[in-house]
Amino acid sequence: MLRLLFIINFLLFSANLIAEENKGNAVKSNVIKKEISEQKNIKQKNVLQKTDSLQEFKPFCGKITGSKVRVRTSSDLDSHIISQLNKNDLVLVTKDEKDFWGIKPVSNVKGYVFRSYIIDNVVEANRVNVRAEPNLDSPIIFQLQNKEKVEGCICANNNKWMEISLPENVCFYIAKEYVAVAGNVEYYADMQKRKNEVDNLVNSAYFITQAECKKPYDEMNPSEAINQFDLIIKEYGDFPQHVQQAKDGLALLQDNYLQKKIAYLEAKANISNIEKKEYLEALEKSKKAENENILSNSNDNKNLTDKMKFWEPVESSLFTTWTTFHPEKKQNDFYKEQEINAVTIAGIIEGYSQSIKNKPGDFIVVTDDNTKAYLYSTKVDLNQFVGKKVAIKASPRPNNNFAFPAYFVNSLEIQ
Repeated sequence: MLRLLFIINFLLFSANLIAEENKGNAVKSNVIKKEISEQKNIKQKNVLQKTDSLQEFKPFCGKITGSKVRVRTSSDLDSHIISQLNKNDLVLVTKDEKDFWGIKPVSNVKGYVFRSYIIDNVVEANRVNVRAEPNLDSPIIFQLQNKEKVEGCICANNNKWMEISLPENVCFYIAKEYVAVAGNVEYYADMQKRKNEVDNLVNSAYFITQAECKKPYDEMNPSEAINQFDLIIKEYGDFPQHVQQAKDGLALLQDNYLQKKIAYLEAKANISNIEKKEYLEALEKSKKAENENILSNSNDNKNLTDKMKFWEPVESSLFTTWTTFHPEKKQNDFYKEQEINAVTIAGIIEGYSQSIKNKPGDFIVVTDDNTKAYLYSTKVDLNQFVGKKVAIKASPRPNNNFAFPAYFVNSLEIQ
């Protein structure tokens, strides 16, 4: 009996030992699994870190998305402001500095060095400050080291300073929120090339315009400036500021040309009617191809009175001048513009049948305040409205030095 109890106790003890050993093995297995998992995570983290290190920053072309975006000397809001950029300006982004992009200085930004530190284009001191403007209160852009060579010229505003171009390693900073990716480095280079081209075109067109505006009307030849302005407007739409400059320059040239032509025609008031007709016919022939197309779209000559026909050469000459600034436009386009810019005159129409050389109209309109103006038209038979009170849509015309202003009647209504 005792032997049987001993055997049972031995078996129970062995079973407990086995259970404890299995439990320990399970704990040990969990620890091993945890260590293996941690090692995997460490390896994965190392792989990600290596991947991130391989994905190095690549320079790109950025487009400014805001107005008056500040360019700073360092990548913090307390740094000096160098300049401001406008919306749609392009920059070459060369660095990634947390909340800021580092950019290459634009070509028109210069640096200024006190001349006493530069001898024969060689720096003669250590840590020589290069500033944004030629004065000691201006922010420091970078520093030059002893024996460095620089290329520059004496500053026009202050001859104690030297103006130099900024080296390639200089970097300015812009807040990332105001920059969008526009393309790669090659795109930036292409756009800079186009910008230089359009800059040159604008400068050339304005130079020619100034030269032509100084000439008398009969010596003016605005076609070259017109072609350059037109090229800018048509081919450089990605530079809206330059396009607007071209439109302004074209308007300036057109206004000057038309004013000189009016003065020139008024100066011709002393020539005979025959000479005047010959002159106007010569102008008309210079645009023969355009005029033939225009005449085909003009009013039917059968509906024109003799008085209306008399003014056709004058209107044709004015249209020829207008087409110089509006190539490929037709007579209908000319008169649409005339109607848009017309003034309204209310009054009673009177005939003006006196035989006077170079009179600026065949009719006179007398307004309620007794002011007068000469009238003619190739679109409206004014003879049908003599003695009637009308509201006239009229465009200014040369008055040939007569007492009253002159107008072309585009349309009218009886009041």
